[in-house]
Amino acid sequence: MAKMTRKELLNAQDEFVTTTGTIVKLIKENPLRLAAITAIIVVLITSGIGFYYWKSNREQSAMLAYNNAYNNPQLTLQVMQDYADTKAGKLSRLRLAGIAYNEGDYTMALNYANEFINSWGHEDIFYWDGIVVIAASYIELNDTEKGLSLLDDCIENAPGHIRDQALFYKAQALISLGKNEEARQSLMKISEKNQDIAKISLALIDKNTRETTDAEQ
Repeated sequence: MAKMTRKELLNAQDEFVTTTGTIVKLIKENPLRLAAITAIIVVLITSGIGFYYWKSNREQSAMLAYNNAYNNPQLTLQVMQDYADTKAGKLSRLRLAGIAYNEGDYTMALNYANEFINSWGHEDIFYWDGIVVIAASYIELNDTEKGLSLLDDCIENAPGHIRDQALFYKAQALISLGKNEEARQSLMKISEKNQDIAKISLALIDKNTRETTDAEQ
Protein backbone atom coordinates (compact mmCIF):
# COMPACT_ATOMS: atom_id res chain seq x y z
CA MET A 1 0.00 0.00 0.00
CA ALA A 2 1.42 3.43 -1.01
CA LYS A 3 2.51 5.79 1.78
CA MET A 4 0.78 9.17 2.16
CA THR A 5 2.94 12.21 1.45
CA ARG A 6 3.46 14.90 4.08
CA LYS A 7 1.20 17.22 2.09
CA GLU A 8 -1.60 14.59 2.05
CA LEU A 9 -1.21 14.06 5.80
CA LEU A 10 -1.46 17.78 6.44
CA ASN A 11 -4.54 18.03 4.20
CA ALA A 12 -6.15 15.14 6.10
CA GLN A 13 -5.52 16.89 9.40
CA ASP A 14 -6.97 20.10 7.98
CA GLU A 15 -10.11 18.22 6.89
CA PHE A 16 -10.47 16.74 10.38
CA VAL A 17 -10.07 20.14 12.01
CA THR A 18 -12.59 21.65 9.56
CA THR A 19 -15.16 18.91 10.22
CA THR A 20 -14.67 19.18 13.98
CA GLY A 21 -15.06 22.94 13.79
CA THR A 22 -18.28 22.58 11.83
CA ILE A 23 -19.73 20.17 14.42
CA VAL A 24 -18.74 22.47 17.28
CA LYS A 25 -20.34 25.40 15.47
CA LEU A 26 -23.58 23.46 14.99
CA ILE A 27 -23.62 22.53 18.67
CA LYS A 28 -23.17 26.16 19.70
CA GLU A 29 -25.83 27.40 17.30
CA ASN A 30 -28.42 24.67 18.12
CA PRO A 31 -27.99 23.71 21.79
CA LEU A 32 -31.68 22.96 22.35
CA ARG A 33 -31.89 20.75 19.29
CA LEU A 34 -28.81 18.84 20.40
CA ALA A 35 -30.23 18.42 23.89
CA ALA A 36 -33.50 17.10 22.48
CA ILE A 37 -31.72 14.59 20.21
CA THR A 38 -29.52 13.45 23.09
CA ALA A 39 -32.54 13.04 25.37
CA ILE A 40 -34.38 10.98 22.73
CA ILE A 41 -31.36 8.68 22.26
CA VAL A 42 -31.01 8.20 26.03
CA VAL A 43 -34.73 7.42 26.38
CA LEU A 44 -34.60 4.90 23.52
CA ILE A 45 -31.54 3.13 24.94
CA THR A 46 -32.98 3.11 28.48
CA SER A 47 -36.34 1.86 27.24
CA GLY A 48 -34.69 -0.89 25.21
CA ILE A 49 -32.64 -2.08 28.18
CA GLY A 50 -35.66 -1.86 30.47
CA PHE A 51 -37.87 -3.83 28.09
CA TYR A 52 -35.23 -6.54 27.62
CA TYR A 53 -34.82 -6.85 31.41
CA TRP A 54 -38.61 -6.98 31.91
CA LYS A 55 -39.04 -9.53 29.10
CA SER A 56 -36.25 -11.76 30.44
CA ASN A 57 -37.70 -11.71 33.96
CA ARG A 58 -41.18 -12.41 32.63
CA GLU A 59 -39.94 -15.40 30.60
CA GLN A 60 -38.14 -16.79 33.66
CA SER A 61 -41.19 -16.31 35.90
CA ALA A 62 -43.43 -17.94 33.29
CA MET A 63 -41.16 -20.98 32.89
CA LEU A 64 -40.93 -21.40 36.66
CA ALA A 65 -44.73 -21.32 36.91
CA TYR A 66 -44.99 -23.77 34.00
CA ASN A 67 -42.60 -26.24 35.65
CA ASN A 68 -44.41 -25.94 38.98
CA ALA A 69 -47.77 -26.58 37.32
CA TYR A 70 -46.53 -29.93 35.97
CA ASN A 71 -49.63 -31.89 34.78
CA ASN A 72 -52.14 -29.96 36.87
CA PRO A 73 -54.68 -28.69 34.30
CA GLN A 74 -55.91 -25.78 36.43
CA LEU A 75 -52.43 -24.46 37.17
CA THR A 76 -51.37 -25.00 33.56
CA LEU A 77 -54.42 -23.07 32.36
CA GLN A 78 -53.48 -20.26 34.74
CA VAL A 79 -49.97 -20.11 33.23
CA MET A 80 -51.46 -20.01 29.75
CA GLN A 81 -53.70 -17.09 30.68
CA ASP A 82 -51.21 -15.11 32.76
CA TYR A 83 -48.22 -15.54 30.45
CA ALA A 84 -49.86 -15.94 27.04
CA ASP A 85 -47.08 -14.07 25.22
CA THR A 86 -44.23 -16.18 26.63
CA LYS A 87 -42.78 -19.54 25.56
CA ALA A 88 -44.15 -21.13 28.72
CA GLY A 89 -47.61 -19.73 27.99
CA LYS A 90 -47.53 -21.26 24.52
CA LEU A 91 -46.17 -24.59 25.78
CA SER A 92 -49.03 -24.64 28.28
CA ARG A 93 -51.41 -25.01 25.33
CA LEU A 94 -49.51 -28.10 24.20
CA ARG A 95 -49.57 -29.56 27.70
CA LEU A 96 -53.31 -28.93 28.00
CA ALA A 97 -53.81 -30.62 24.61
CA GLY A 98 -52.01 -33.71 25.91
CA ILE A 99 -54.02 -33.71 29.15
CA ALA A 100 -57.30 -33.37 27.24
CA TYR A 101 -56.33 -36.20 24.89
CA ASN A 102 -55.46 -38.53 27.78
CA GLU A 103 -58.81 -37.72 29.37
CA GLY A 104 -60.65 -38.59 26.15
CA ASP A 105 -61.70 -35.02 25.31
CA TYR A 106 -60.42 -35.14 21.73
CA THR A 107 -62.16 -31.97 20.55
CA MET A 108 -60.53 -29.93 23.30
CA ALA A 109 -57.19 -31.63 22.60
CA LEU A 110 -57.52 -30.67 18.94
CA ASN A 111 -58.35 -27.05 19.79
CA TYR A 112 -55.49 -26.59 22.25
CA ALA A 113 -52.99 -28.28 19.92
CA ASN A 114 -54.05 -26.10 16.98
CA GLU A 115 -53.72 -22.97 19.15
CA PHE A 116 -50.22 -24.07 20.11
CA ILE A 117 -49.16 -24.74 16.50
CA ASN A 118 -50.50 -21.34 15.38
CA SER A 119 -48.65 -19.52 18.18
CA TRP A 120 -45.36 -21.42 18.20
CA GLY A 121 -44.10 -20.37 14.77
CA HIS A 122 -41.24 -22.81 14.08
CA GLU A 123 -40.85 -26.51 13.43
CA ASP A 124 -39.02 -28.07 16.34
CA ILE A 125 -39.69 -31.05 18.61
CA PHE A 126 -42.59 -29.26 20.33
CA TYR A 127 -44.18 -28.40 16.99
CA TRP A 128 -44.13 -32.03 15.86
CA ASP A 129 -45.40 -33.18 19.24
CA GLY A 130 -48.37 -30.89 18.67
CA ILE A 131 -48.92 -32.32 15.19
CA VAL A 132 -49.03 -35.86 16.63
CA VAL A 133 -51.70 -34.79 19.14
CA ILE A 134 -53.73 -33.20 16.33
CA ALA A 135 -53.41 -36.31 14.14
CA ALA A 136 -54.33 -38.70 16.95
CA SER A 137 -57.31 -36.51 17.89
CA TYR A 138 -58.59 -36.52 14.31
CA ILE A 139 -58.36 -40.31 14.26
CA GLU A 140 -60.29 -40.59 17.52
CA LEU A 141 -62.92 -38.23 16.08
CA ASN A 142 -63.27 -40.60 13.08
CA ASP A 143 -61.53 -38.27 10.62
CA THR A 144 -58.96 -40.98 9.94
CA GLU A 145 -57.88 -39.74 6.53
CA LYS A 146 -56.85 -36.34 7.85
CA GLY A 147 -55.13 -37.93 10.84
CA LEU A 148 -53.14 -40.37 8.70
CA SER A 149 -52.05 -37.55 6.39
CA LEU A 150 -50.61 -35.60 9.34
CA LEU A 151 -48.93 -38.73 10.70
CA ASP A 152 -47.27 -39.33 7.32
CA ASP A 153 -45.94 -35.76 7.50
CA CYS A 154 -44.48 -36.51 10.94
CA ILE A 155 -42.96 -39.78 9.75
CA GLU A 156 -41.21 -37.94 6.94
CA ASN A 157 -40.02 -34.84 8.80
CA ALA A 158 -40.14 -35.22 12.59
CA PRO A 159 -37.23 -36.13 14.92
CA GLY A 160 -36.63 -39.81 15.80
CA HIS A 161 -38.85 -40.50 18.81
CA ILE A 162 -41.68 -38.32 17.44
CA ARG A 163 -41.42 -40.30 14.20
CA ASP A 164 -41.75 -43.54 16.20
CA GLN A 165 -44.89 -42.21 17.91
CA ALA A 166 -46.36 -41.31 14.54
CA LEU A 167 -45.61 -44.78 13.18
CA PHE A 168 -47.28 -46.35 16.22
CA TYR A 169 -50.42 -44.20 15.97
CA LYS A 170 -50.58 -44.87 12.24
CA ALA A 171 -50.43 -48.62 12.90
CA GLN A 172 -53.29 -48.39 15.42
CA ALA A 173 -55.43 -46.53 12.90
CA LEU A 174 -54.67 -49.09 10.18
CA ILE A 175 -55.50 -51.99 12.51
CA SER A 176 -58.89 -50.38 13.25
CA LEU A 177 -59.48 -50.23 9.50
CA GLY A 178 -58.59 -53.90 9.11
CA LYS A 179 -55.41 -53.11 7.19
CA ASN A 180 -53.23 -55.46 9.20
CA GLU A 181 -50.38 -55.88 6.73
CA GLU A 182 -49.96 -52.11 6.28
CA ALA A 183 -50.06 -51.76 10.07
CA ARG A 184 -47.36 -54.39 10.41
CA GLN A 185 -45.13 -52.51 7.95
CA SER A 186 -45.61 -49.32 9.95
CA LEU A 187 -44.72 -51.03 13.23
CA MET A 188 -41.62 -52.64 11.75
CA LYS A 189 -40.30 -49.17 10.83
CA ILE A 190 -40.22 -48.08 14.46
CA SER A 191 -36.60 -47.71 15.60
CA GLU A 192 -35.01 -50.59 17.46
CA LYS A 193 -34.80 -48.74 20.77
CA ASN A 194 -38.60 -48.27 20.72
CA GLN A 195 -39.56 -51.65 19.29
CA ASP A 196 -41.00 -52.71 22.65
CA ILE A 197 -44.02 -50.45 22.08
CA ALA A 198 -44.68 -52.29 18.80
CA LYS A 199 -44.59 -55.86 20.14
CA ILE A 200 -48.10 -55.91 21.62
CA SER A 201 -49.59 -54.52 18.42
CA LEU A 202 -47.65 -56.98 16.30
CA ALA A 203 -48.95 -59.81 18.48
CA LEU A 204 -52.50 -58.48 18.02
CA ILE A 205 -52.04 -58.42 14.26
CA ASP A 206 -50.80 -62.03 14.29
CA LYS A 207 -53.82 -63.04 16.39
CA ASN A 208 -56.23 -61.28 14.03
CA THR A 209 -54.55 -62.88 11.02
CA ARG A 210 -54.85 -66.36 12.52
CA GLU A 211 -58.51 -65.81 13.43
CA THR A 212 -59.27 -64.60 9.92
CA THR A 213 -57.50 -67.60 8.39
CA ASP A 214 -59.35 -70.03 10.68
CA ALA A 215 -62.68 -68.41 9.87
CA GLU A 216 -62.04 -68.72 6.14
CA GLN A 217 -61.23 -72.42 6.54
